[in-house]
Amino acid sequence: MGGVSKPLIKLGKKTLFEYVLDAFCRSVCEKMTVVCNPANEQALKELAAAYGTKEIDFTYGGETRSDSVFNGVKNCGRCGFVAVHDCARPFVTPEIIENVIEGARKTGVSTACTPVTDTVKYVDAEHGVIYTPQRKNLLAIQTPQCFRKELYLPAYLLAKSAGREYTDETSMLEAAGHGVEYVICDASNIKLTTRADVMTARAIRLIREHDNNDKNGTGI
Repeated sequence: MGGVSKPLIKLGKKTLFEYVLDAFCRSVCEKMTVVCNPANEQALKELAAAYGTKEIDFTYGGETRSDSVFNGVKNCGRCGFVAVHDCARPFVTPEIIENVIEGARKTGVSTACTPVTDTVKYVDAEHGVIYTPQRKNLLAIQTPQCFRKELYLPAYLLAKSAGREYTDETSMLEAAGHGVEYVICDASNIKLTTRADVMTARAIRLIREHDNNDKNGTGI
């Protein structure tokens, strides 16, 4: 994003942070922990002040993604389940959050995901295309991801002792021997990684706003 703080990117009148915080405040989650950079902590706290219905704490990130999640989990205190979400996915809903939590009640670990619709090639830099996996067997893994806290902590310590860094919590928990429940969710739960993604997100917001106006009888 060229140095832009993702949580503070605006879609209409609201920041990505506000979209996500609003969804979690309207969900069954009892407490929120925001893992942030000291540089934007004050701005995020000011935005969070408008959401006073539930407890919202702040803590800092670590050297890696998994370390940042660990800091957040530690800050959650005594709890049975923890749900982790990327602030770069602003279209999460209370329904998605709650469906993922219900998935974790089955196996101890769950994640939001969507079926892969593109043809995917596994390519080796030296040999070119190695094979083409069948799309029906592929899922794009998203957040939120939810897990029993008692399962997460040993898995995190195991990964640290082995010097392994995982790109998401389900991969780390799978490596520790835990099964994962894959919860299919809305394809609009996109992650904003590039400037082009921001344009797509703004289009989604406008379409949703138009649809809501139609439902309320105020559309054109």
